[in-house]
Amino acid sequence: DFLNSISIVVDNSTTTTWNKIQNKTSESSTLLNSVESFAAKLEFNDTTINITKKNVQLIGSVASRLSNNYNASFDFNDANNLTGNIVINKTTLDKIPNNTRVVSVAYATLKDILGDPQNSTSKSNVNGLVMTTVLSSNYSEFKIGMDFKISNSSLTNASCVWWNFTKQDWDTTGCELSSLTTNDTVHCICNHLTSFSILMSTSDLSPEAEIILSWITYIGVGISIFSLVVCIIIEAMIWKSVTKNKTSYLRHVCIMNIAITLLMADIWFIIGAAMNTTNKLKACVAATFFAHLFYLCVFFWMLTMGLILFYRLMCVFHDLSKTTMMGISFFLGYGCPVIIAVITVAVTQSQNTYLLPTKCWLNIIESKAFLAFVLPALTILLVNFITLLVVIIKVLRPSVGDKPKKEEKSTLNHITKCILILTPLLGLTWGFGIGTMASSSIVIHGIFAALNSLQGLFILVFGCLMDKKVRDALLSRFSISRWTSQLTKTSNLSSTDPVTAKKGINLFAKKGVYNISSAHVNSSSEMASNSYSLLS
Repeated sequence: DFLNSISIVVDNSTTTTWNKIQNKTSESSTLLNSVESFAAKLEFNDTTINITKKNVQLIGSVASRLSNNYNASFDFNDANNLTGNIVINKTTLDKIPNNTRVVSVAYATLKDILGDPQNSTSKSNVNGLVMTTVLSSNYSEFKIGMDFKISNSSLTNASCVWWNFTKQDWDTTGCELSSLTTNDTVHCICNHLTSFSILMSTSDLSPEAEIILSWITYIGVGISIFSLVVCIIIEAMIWKSVTKNKTSYLRHVCIMNIAITLLMADIWFIIGAAMNTTNKLKACVAATFFAHLFYLCVFFWMLTMGLILFYRLMCVFHDLSKTTMMGISFFLGYGCPVIIAVITVAVTQSQNTYLLPTKCWLNIIESKAFLAFVLPALTILLVNFITLLVVIIKVLRPSVGDKPKKEEKSTLNHITKCILILTPLLGLTWGFGIGTMASSSIVIHGIFAALNSLQGLFILVFGCLMDKKVRDALLSRFSISRWTSQLTKTSNLSSTDPVTAKKGINLFAKKGVYNISSAHVNSSSEMASNSYSLLS
């Protein structure tokens, strides 16, 4: 019995023997290739065939005789309690030549013999069954779906792979991770037939470290949301006082929109963090889309502020109308992010590669959808750095007649300071964000979590409160002297001579506040008499 022999050869009891073989990978690859050839040439008269051994299981069907999808389910309760499932939809089966046999083979222990990737620098391990599917005839246009139960739940970052007999190593070409993946099952979709499995990598972050990073993130986002709400309230209260010229008006429009979009991004981030990708797929897609959109809006409004600074300094004699500049600003601030976000979700979601398998955020592995956020953000930061460089050169070497209007000079100075501080902070934040993709260091992850979640506080301090005009407007609105003046006026009116107040003579007196005391009774009486004589 061929399959019984294979089951004995790959049994766990032979692992020590396999490890002593000098060319273990080559020999195990030859073994796998032999089983594939056997499965492709296997003939059977019934519609289906099912052979079960301890470490190997085989299921086959004649494609033209199936009324529904081809479905092969494997369960190794006696070996290592791993399960697997293979599905080929009916539409694909109808295209296969008539009487073609579809045969699938699953191995419970071959993953330990074939081993981990040979040429990979990551700590990746085969973490599920090895499952083979072949046809008895040639057919290239194919799509197969597979489910792998995870062997080691402590591993993360799953990827779908197939065994490349030429390279004698695992290969990801033509396979992708589906968003249907859960915490204990990985779902793969591939466009060809051969032997498949899943690779998962270890993480240097302990569960305790993950909890600490989560608390840093949630506390930071809470502070950020509170800071942004305060910033929006302040801007609304002092709007008329600080928007008296066009440049100042445009600057505060930018700050207001940066605060609003970052607030919305933080809210959608919290919503997405509370979800599981597989349990609420549509809601997770929506949360990721809006978080992506509003984070992009933050960066594009930063770009708008930089371009306003550049335009007001470099084009002193060319003055666009406020309406035109507002139109350009809102197109950059909202139009460009909408275009990028819509294209990203339209291209990747149709292939189920928009989201990470277990998180509500842009996919980093299969579709590289995350680049639709990183590339625009880094490009904008670079443009703002160049803008600052040009501005500094312009300030150090001014041309005759290039000075801006006096009332706009302080506004331009503050825009420069705002960009000079916020651009490096945002750049540093997402620099560490890219670092988290390449490193599992808790230090890098912690710094990124802290900087990213406190961006709202940065906007409040450096974008709003650092402006002297804003502080002066706030002091003017809530000044102690003004409150004291109102209190004094109220006190003086209440202490006025009751006879005078009763006669109503002071209604026609000179506007102002008069302090009445016992030392000035004659003066007060004289003033009342004069006022009375005027009436008569």
